[in-house]
Amino acid sequence: MSDTNAIKWLRANNVDFDVLEYTFTDIGADHAAEAVGRPLEMVCKTLIVKASGKSFWVAIVPGDQRFDSRLMASAIGQKQADLAERDEAEKVSGYQVGGVSPFAMRRKLPAVIEESLLALDTIIVNGGRRGVLVEMATDTLVELLRATPAPVCR
Repeated sequence: MSDTNAIKWLRANNVDFDVLEYTFTDIGADHAAEAVGRPLEMVCKTLIVKASGKSFWVAIVPGDQRFDSRLMASAIGQKQADLAERDEAEKVSGYQVGGVSPFAMRRKLPAVIEESLLALDTIIVNGGRRGVLVEMATDTLVELLRATPAPVCR
């Protein structure tokens, strides 16, 4: 399978990561974690969030936790922060929902990472296509995205 834009970007930036591919059947971190044999808490969802004022953000959250829009709004200093509609998320990111990678998006968005993820040495995020994941050091992901750690899940 050919490299996605996200994987090309990671390679161009000399990032140390592993590609994990699987047969995509359904959207969800639980399906991806099972398919690649990794714990759900390390397989992350990349969510596109629309804040008040029509600004967009990326939220990296563990597959075993629920995103909380009120916590996200508080973390970014906005009155409201809700998941973007599917068509908005795809337009802003340049990726199909279920394959949204936090890397090489159509628009560079500020990122927030669920702070509990910092306890993990490595995490897994989408690689830019359904059925493609990338595993890397958590610190590397935070550095690459300049992600702000915050409690955004319950």
